[in-house]
Amino acid sequence: MECIEVSVEASHEAAESLSSLLTEIGFRDTVIEEKWDSTGPARMVSVKTYLSPDQASRIPEIEEAIWHLGQLGGISPPDVRELSEADWATRWKADYQVQHLGQRIVVKPSWLPYAPTSAGEVVVELEPGMAFGTGLHPSTRLCITAMEELIKPRSTVLDVGTGSGILAILAAKLGAAHVLALDIDPVALQVAIENAARNRVEDQVSFFQASLSPTSQLFQQGSDEPEVVPLFRDLNVDHDVFDLLVMNILAPVIADSTHEVSSLLAENATFILSGLLKTQESWIRESLSEAGLAVEATYESGDWICLCGARAAAPPREPVRFISTRLDG
Repeated sequence: MECIEVSVEASHEAAESLSSLLTEIGFRDTVIEEKWDSTGPARMVSVKTYLSPDQASRIPEIEEAIWHLGQLGGISPPDVRELSEADWATRWKADYQVQHLGQRIVVKPSWLPYAPTSAGEVVVELEPGMAFGTGLHPSTRLCITAMEELIKPRSTVLDVGTGSGILAILAAKLGAAHVLALDIDPVALQVAIENAARNRVEDQVSFFQASLSPTSQLFQQGSDEPEVVPLFRDLNVDHDVFDLLVMNILAPVIADSTHEVSSLLAENATFILSGLLKTQESWIRESLSEAGLAVEATYESGDWICLCGARAAAPPREPVRFISTRLDG
Protein backbone atom coordinates (compact mmCIF):
# COMPACT_ATOMS: atom_id res chain seq x y z
CA MET A 1 0.00 0.00 0.00
CA GLU A 2 1.36 3.41 -1.04
CA CYS A 3 -1.35 5.71 0.36
CA ILE A 4 -4.91 5.95 1.69
CA GLU A 5 -7.47 7.96 -0.27
CA VAL A 6 -10.40 9.55 1.58
CA SER A 7 -13.00 10.67 -0.97
CA VAL A 8 -16.25 12.53 -0.28
CA GLU A 9 -19.00 13.54 -2.70
CA ALA A 10 -20.22 17.05 -1.87
CA SER A 11 -22.16 19.98 -3.27
CA HIS A 12 -20.08 22.89 -4.55
CA GLU A 13 -20.80 25.00 -1.45
CA ALA A 14 -20.20 22.15 0.99
CA ALA A 15 -16.95 21.24 -0.79
CA GLU A 16 -15.33 24.54 0.20
CA SER A 17 -16.27 24.05 3.86
CA LEU A 18 -15.08 20.45 3.79
CA SER A 19 -11.75 21.39 2.23
CA SER A 20 -11.26 24.07 4.89
CA LEU A 21 -12.10 21.56 7.63
CA LEU A 22 -9.59 19.00 6.38
CA THR A 23 -6.93 21.70 6.15
CA GLU A 24 -7.63 22.89 9.69
CA ILE A 25 -7.11 19.42 11.15
CA GLY A 26 -3.80 19.05 9.36
CA PHE A 27 -4.35 17.66 5.86
CA ARG A 28 -2.94 20.08 3.29
CA ASP A 29 -3.15 17.77 0.28
CA THR A 30 -6.89 18.32 -0.23
CA VAL A 31 -8.14 18.21 -3.80
CA ILE A 32 -11.51 19.37 -5.15
CA GLU A 33 -12.29 17.61 -8.43
CA GLU A 34 -15.28 18.55 -10.55
CA LYS A 35 -17.18 15.63 -12.02
CA TRP A 36 -18.44 15.66 -15.60
CA ASP A 37 -21.31 14.03 -17.45
CA SER A 38 -22.60 14.26 -21.01
CA THR A 39 -24.11 17.71 -20.38
CA GLY A 40 -21.09 19.28 -18.67
CA PRO A 41 -20.12 19.81 -14.99
CA ALA A 42 -22.10 17.67 -12.57
CA ARG A 43 -23.91 19.05 -9.52
CA MET A 44 -21.62 17.25 -7.06
CA VAL A 45 -17.83 17.39 -6.80
CA SER A 46 -15.31 15.04 -5.21
CA VAL A 47 -13.25 16.23 -2.25
CA LYS A 48 -10.23 14.02 -1.65
CA THR A 49 -7.35 13.91 0.76
CA TYR A 50 -4.48 11.44 0.97
CA LEU A 51 -2.84 9.83 3.99
CA SER A 52 0.33 7.84 4.36
CA PRO A 53 -0.02 4.35 5.92
CA ASP A 54 1.29 5.63 9.27
CA GLN A 55 -1.61 8.14 9.38
CA ALA A 56 -4.27 5.41 9.23
CA SER A 57 -5.07 5.93 12.91
CA ARG A 58 -6.47 9.37 12.04
CA ILE A 59 -9.21 8.00 9.78
CA PRO A 60 -11.83 7.88 12.61
CA GLU A 61 -11.05 11.54 13.39
CA ILE A 62 -11.62 12.49 9.75
CA GLU A 63 -14.82 10.42 9.53
CA GLU A 64 -16.19 12.06 12.69
CA ALA A 65 -15.40 15.57 11.44
CA ILE A 66 -17.06 14.83 8.09
CA TRP A 67 -20.11 13.36 9.84
CA HIS A 68 -20.63 16.52 11.93
CA LEU A 69 -20.25 18.79 8.91
CA GLY A 70 -22.54 16.51 6.91
CA GLN A 71 -25.43 17.21 9.30
CA LEU A 72 -25.79 20.52 7.46
CA GLY A 73 -26.41 18.63 4.20
CA GLY A 74 -24.67 18.33 0.88
CA ILE A 75 -21.99 15.82 1.96
CA SER A 76 -21.93 12.05 1.49
CA PRO A 77 -20.22 9.57 3.85
CA PRO A 78 -16.49 9.24 3.10
CA ASP A 79 -15.15 6.45 0.91
CA VAL A 80 -11.81 5.20 2.28
CA ARG A 81 -9.57 3.17 -0.04
CA GLU A 82 -6.04 1.84 0.08
CA LEU A 83 -4.21 2.69 -3.13
CA SER A 84 -1.07 1.17 -4.55
CA GLU A 85 1.13 3.26 -6.81
CA ALA A 86 -0.36 1.46 -9.82
CA ASP A 87 -3.94 2.13 -8.61
CA TRP A 88 -3.18 5.82 -8.23
CA ALA A 89 -1.58 6.06 -11.67
CA THR A 90 -4.76 4.81 -13.36
CA ARG A 91 -7.48 6.28 -11.08
CA TRP A 92 -6.57 9.97 -11.15
CA LYS A 93 -6.26 10.12 -14.95
CA ALA A 94 -9.76 8.80 -15.63
CA ASP A 95 -11.65 12.06 -15.00
CA TYR A 96 -9.48 14.39 -17.10
CA GLN A 97 -10.03 15.56 -20.66
CA VAL A 98 -8.82 18.31 -22.98
CA GLN A 99 -10.41 21.58 -21.82
CA HIS A 100 -11.13 24.64 -24.02
CA LEU A 101 -11.27 27.67 -21.73
CA GLY A 102 -11.78 31.36 -22.39
CA GLN A 103 -11.36 32.42 -26.00
CA ARG A 104 -8.22 30.51 -26.95
CA ILE A 105 -6.83 28.61 -23.97
CA VAL A 106 -6.49 24.83 -24.12
CA VAL A 107 -5.52 22.73 -21.07
CA LYS A 108 -4.26 19.35 -22.27
CA PRO A 109 -3.42 16.42 -19.98
CA SER A 110 0.02 15.18 -21.01
CA TRP A 111 -1.21 11.65 -21.79
CA LEU A 112 -3.95 12.74 -24.24
CA PRO A 113 -3.29 13.61 -27.90
CA TYR A 114 -4.37 17.02 -29.16
CA ALA A 115 -3.88 18.92 -32.42
CA PRO A 116 -4.46 22.72 -32.24
CA THR A 117 -7.37 23.87 -34.37
CA SER A 118 -6.13 27.43 -34.87
CA ALA A 119 -2.82 29.29 -34.89
CA GLY A 120 -3.89 31.49 -31.98
CA GLU A 121 -4.49 28.75 -29.43
CA VAL A 122 -2.44 28.77 -26.24
CA VAL A 123 -1.93 25.18 -25.12
CA VAL A 124 -0.91 24.33 -21.55
CA GLU A 125 0.12 20.71 -21.09
CA LEU A 126 -0.20 19.36 -17.56
CA GLU A 127 0.40 16.23 -15.58
CA PRO A 128 -1.33 17.28 -12.35
CA GLY A 129 -0.43 14.27 -10.22
CA MET A 130 -1.64 14.95 -6.68
CA ALA A 131 -1.57 18.74 -7.09
CA PHE A 132 -4.68 20.90 -7.25
CA GLY A 133 -5.26 23.08 -10.29
CA THR A 134 -5.95 21.23 -13.53
CA GLY A 135 -8.47 23.56 -15.15
CA LEU A 136 -11.39 21.32 -14.19
CA HIS A 137 -12.54 23.30 -11.16
CA PRO A 138 -14.71 26.41 -11.76
CA SER A 139 -12.39 28.63 -9.71
CA THR A 140 -9.46 27.72 -11.97
CA ARG A 141 -11.50 28.28 -15.13
CA LEU A 142 -12.58 31.70 -13.86
CA CYS A 143 -8.94 32.65 -13.22
CA ILE A 144 -8.00 31.57 -16.71
CA THR A 145 -10.78 33.63 -18.28
CA ALA A 146 -9.76 36.70 -16.29
CA MET A 147 -6.04 36.25 -17.00
CA GLU A 148 -6.65 35.97 -20.73
CA GLU A 149 -8.35 39.36 -20.66
CA LEU A 150 -6.17 41.18 -18.11
CA ILE A 151 -2.57 40.03 -18.48
CA LYS A 152 -0.23 42.43 -20.27
CA PRO A 153 2.86 41.57 -22.38
CA ARG A 154 6.19 41.76 -20.50
CA SER A 155 4.40 42.04 -17.17
CA THR A 156 5.47 40.60 -13.82
CA VAL A 157 3.06 38.14 -12.21
CA LEU A 158 2.71 36.65 -8.72
CA ASP A 159 0.77 33.37 -8.49
CA VAL A 160 -0.17 32.54 -4.89
CA GLY A 161 -1.16 28.91 -4.29
CA THR A 162 0.18 27.67 -7.62
CA GLY A 163 -0.86 24.01 -7.20
CA SER A 164 -0.04 22.20 -10.44
CA GLY A 165 1.42 25.45 -11.82
CA ILE A 166 -1.35 25.91 -14.38
CA LEU A 167 -1.83 29.66 -13.84
CA ALA A 168 1.88 30.47 -13.60
CA ILE A 169 2.55 28.55 -16.81
CA LEU A 170 -0.37 30.22 -18.56
CA ALA A 171 0.87 33.66 -17.49
CA ALA A 172 4.24 32.92 -19.08
CA LYS A 173 2.60 31.66 -22.27
CA LEU A 174 0.42 34.77 -22.44
CA GLY A 175 3.53 36.96 -22.48
CA ALA A 176 4.57 37.65 -18.88
CA ALA A 177 8.26 38.46 -18.58
CA HIS A 178 8.60 36.84 -15.15
CA VAL A 179 6.27 34.85 -12.92
CA LEU A 180 6.86 34.12 -9.23
CA ALA A 181 4.82 31.10 -8.08
CA LEU A 182 4.24 30.30 -4.39
CA ASP A 183 2.77 27.30 -2.62
CA ILE A 184 3.13 25.82 0.84
CA ASP A 185 2.93 22.22 -0.38
CA PRO A 186 6.30 20.81 -1.54
CA VAL A 187 4.57 17.96 -3.42
CA ALA A 188 2.52 20.41 -5.48
CA LEU A 189 5.58 22.56 -6.12
CA GLN A 190 7.58 19.65 -7.49
CA VAL A 191 4.68 18.88 -9.85
CA ALA A 192 4.56 22.56 -10.87
CA ILE A 193 8.30 22.67 -11.57
CA GLU A 194 8.00 19.60 -13.80
CA ASN A 195 5.00 21.10 -15.61
CA ALA A 196 6.87 24.36 -16.24
CA ALA A 197 9.68 22.37 -17.87
CA ARG A 198 7.13 20.36 -19.86
CA ASN A 199 5.78 23.64 -21.26
CA ARG A 200 9.28 25.12 -21.79
CA VAL A 201 8.66 28.15 -19.55
CA GLU A 202 11.05 27.20 -16.72
CA ASP A 203 13.22 30.25 -17.46
CA GLN A 204 10.23 32.58 -16.97
CA VAL A 205 8.78 31.05 -13.77
CA SER A 206 10.44 30.86 -10.32
CA PHE A 207 8.97 28.64 -7.61
CA PHE A 208 9.12 29.11 -3.84
CA GLN A 209 7.63 27.24 -0.91
CA ALA A 210 6.02 30.27 0.68
CA SER A 211 2.86 31.94 1.95
CA LEU A 212 1.84 35.59 1.90
CA SER A 213 0.50 35.39 5.42
CA PRO A 214 2.84 33.91 8.07
CA THR A 215 0.03 34.08 10.63
CA SER A 216 -2.30 32.07 8.40
CA GLN A 217 -3.84 29.11 10.19
CA LEU A 218 -3.24 27.09 7.06
CA PHE A 219 0.49 27.83 7.17
CA GLN A 220 0.99 27.04 10.84
CA GLN A 221 0.23 23.33 10.39
CA GLY A 222 3.87 22.45 9.61
CA SER A 223 5.78 20.59 12.27
CA ASP A 224 9.11 22.28 11.53
CA GLU A 225 9.58 25.95 12.32
CA PRO A 226 10.11 27.66 8.92
CA GLU A 227 12.48 30.51 8.28
CA VAL A 228 10.94 34.00 8.10
CA VAL A 229 12.37 35.92 5.14
CA PRO A 230 11.66 39.66 4.58
CA LEU A 231 11.05 41.08 1.12
CA PHE A 232 11.61 39.60 -2.30
CA ARG A 233 15.20 40.79 -2.62
CA ASP A 234 16.13 38.14 -0.06
CA LEU A 235 14.49 35.56 -2.34
CA ASN A 236 16.81 36.50 -5.23
CA VAL A 237 13.99 38.24 -7.09
CA ASP A 238 14.79 41.60 -8.64
CA HIS A 239 11.44 43.26 -7.87
CA ASP A 240 9.03 43.32 -4.93
CA VAL A 241 5.82 44.52 -6.59
CA PHE A 242 3.91 42.97 -9.48
CA ASP A 243 1.76 44.00 -12.43
CA LEU A 244 -0.67 41.13 -11.80
CA LEU A 245 -1.36 39.08 -8.67
CA VAL A 246 -3.49 35.95 -9.00
CA MET A 247 -4.70 33.95 -6.02
CA ASN A 248 -6.84 30.84 -6.44
CA ILE A 249 -7.12 29.57 -2.90
CA LEU A 250 -9.47 29.24 0.10
CA ALA A 251 -11.51 32.30 1.05
CA PRO A 252 -10.16 32.57 4.65
CA VAL A 253 -6.59 32.71 3.33
CA ILE A 254 -7.55 35.47 0.88
CA ALA A 255 -9.27 37.43 3.66
CA ASP A 256 -6.17 37.15 5.86
CA SER A 257 -3.87 38.29 3.03
CA THR A 258 -5.57 41.40 1.61
CA HIS A 259 -3.08 43.88 3.09
CA GLU A 260 -0.19 41.83 1.72
CA VAL A 261 -1.93 41.77 -1.68
CA SER A 262 -2.23 45.55 -1.61
CA SER A 263 1.45 46.00 -0.75
CA LEU A 264 2.53 43.75 -3.59
CA LEU A 265 0.69 45.56 -6.39
CA ALA A 266 2.66 47.92 -8.60
CA GLU A 267 1.12 51.17 -9.83
CA ASN A 268 -1.84 50.40 -12.13
CA ALA A 269 -1.53 46.70 -11.26
CA THR A 270 -4.41 44.20 -11.18
CA PHE A 271 -5.44 41.44 -8.77
CA ILE A 272 -7.42 38.28 -9.60
CA LEU A 273 -8.87 36.46 -6.59
CA SER A 274 -10.71 33.15 -7.00
CA GLY A 275 -11.70 30.08 -5.00
CA LEU A 276 -14.65 32.07 -3.63
CA LEU A 277 -18.29 31.13 -3.28
CA LYS A 278 -20.98 33.71 -4.01
CA THR A 279 -22.03 33.47 -0.35
CA GLN A 280 -18.55 34.72 0.62
CA GLU A 281 -18.49 37.71 -1.72
CA SER A 282 -19.62 40.45 0.69
CA TRP A 283 -17.18 39.28 3.38
CA ILE A 284 -14.24 39.25 0.95
CA ARG A 285 -15.21 42.61 -0.56
CA GLU A 286 -15.19 44.10 2.94
CA SER A 287 -11.69 42.71 3.60
CA LEU A 288 -10.49 44.09 0.26
CA SER A 289 -11.97 47.52 0.95
CA GLU A 290 -10.23 47.69 4.33
CA ALA A 291 -6.94 47.04 2.53
CA GLY A 292 -7.57 49.79 -0.02
CA LEU A 293 -8.48 47.42 -2.85
CA ALA A 294 -11.39 48.04 -5.22
CA VAL A 295 -13.23 45.32 -7.17
CA GLU A 296 -13.71 46.36 -10.79
CA ALA A 297 -14.95 43.14 -12.40
CA THR A 298 -16.65 39.94 -11.27
CA TYR A 299 -16.61 36.61 -13.10
CA GLU A 300 -19.14 33.90 -12.18
CA SER A 301 -19.61 30.18 -12.77
CA GLY A 302 -22.37 28.39 -10.89
CA ASP A 303 -21.81 28.96 -7.16
CA TRP A 304 -18.30 30.34 -7.69
CA ILE A 305 -17.02 33.87 -8.29
CA CYS A 306 -13.73 35.52 -9.18
CA LEU A 307 -13.05 39.13 -8.13
CA CYS A 308 -10.71 41.36 -10.13
CA GLY A 309 -9.59 44.91 -9.45
CA ALA A 310 -6.85 47.27 -8.33
CA ARG A 311 -5.81 49.49 -5.44
CA ALA A 312 -8.36 52.20 -4.80
CA ALA A 313 -5.51 54.47 -3.66
CA ALA A 314 -1.83 54.04 -2.98
CA PRO A 315 -1.51 53.19 0.75
CA PRO A 316 1.81 53.52 2.57
CA ARG A 317 3.82 50.39 1.79
CA GLU A 318 5.04 48.17 4.55
CA PRO A 319 7.50 45.34 3.98
CA VAL A 320 5.73 42.05 3.34
CA ARG A 321 7.24 39.13 5.19
CA PHE A 322 7.35 35.65 3.72
CA ILE A 323 7.98 32.21 5.08
CA SER A 324 9.93 30.76 2.20
CA THR A 325 12.24 28.14 0.79
CA ARG A 326 13.61 28.44 -2.75
CA LEU A 327 12.78 25.51 -5.00
CA ASP A 328 14.78 24.86 -8.14
CA GLY A 329 13.79 22.62 -11.02
